Amino acid sequence: MRRGPALKRSRLLGSYDRRHKLIGLAFSLPAILFLILFVVYPVCYNVWLSFTNTSLIKKTSEFIWLDNYVRLFDNQLFWKYFWNTCKWTFWSVLGQLALGLGIALLIARPMKGGTALRSFLLIPYVVPAITLALVSRWMLNNEYGIISHWLQQAGWLQEGQSLLAMQGSAMWVVVILNIWRSYPFPMLIYWAALKGIDKGIYEAASVDGATKWQCFCYITLPELKNTTIVLVVLRTIWTATYYDLIYMVTGGGPTGSTTTLPILIYQASFGKYQVGYGAAISMVLGVLMFVCIIFYVTKSGVAED
Repeated sequence: MRRGPALKRSRLLGSYDRRHKLIGLAFSLPAILFLILFVVYPVCYNVWLSFTNTSLIKKTSEFIWLDNYVRLFDNQLFWKYFWNTCKWTFWSVLGQLALGLGIALLIARPMKGGTALRSFLLIPYVVPAITLALVSRWMLNNEYGIISHWLQQAGWLQEGQSLLAMQGSAMWVVVILNIWRSYPFPMLIYWAALKGIDKGIYEAASVDGATKWQCFCYITLPELKNTTIVLVVLRTIWTATYYDLIYMVTGGGPTGSTTTLPILIYQASFGKYQVGYGAAISMVLGVLMFVCIIFYVTKSGVAED
């Protein structure tokens, strides 16, 4: 006689669990559809394109297997642009993190007007890339640019010369511009991480006679290790795939000295209309970014353990 109420109760609980799961699925469905439509499908379609000779000026395309990749790796310019991408990414990320950490250490100290200073330091992050590019090109113009004029007057540049027109300096110009525009993000993350370090550790170290430099090397940097790992991976992915600023400032010139893989993808896809070849380049860049993601997941897993 007691089995009836117990069986009824279990059925009610099972029905409740099913409804609960269906409600959860209903709430998750928009996000799942979004990922399928805007992430999974484009990636799969790009993989397929990379094995074809699809072109914007041809109505038909053929499956050519690995021909795009063979052509890509046989191209000496690809390796030049790959090296440009590495230089652009490495020095940009290094500069962003170094400058961001330095300013974070400054604003982490109690000071008058600290809020206003932090707000001022965030200005580069909200400046549109097109604005920064236009102003930079104007200031570095070989005829009327104020920076070019100063350098010419100092004898560091020849008359009518510009840093953007020189292969050796053009890359450094865009790297410096990128560092200035992007350092606020690492600055904020480092500032938040510094606020979370126990002040008692510094007090104990000072009692033991540790200098400020020793405190920085043996307390601050180790405490910021996990934060730095996350920042390195995120900024590497964002910088390596960044296209706007460098293209608007130099257009990839002079003579390809600032051309990176994202610019090469644009030139192949919309300059030469070779969409399949451009897809192959993007797949190579995507694999490199995937390696960065694996590194991030592995290191974050180690940090959690």
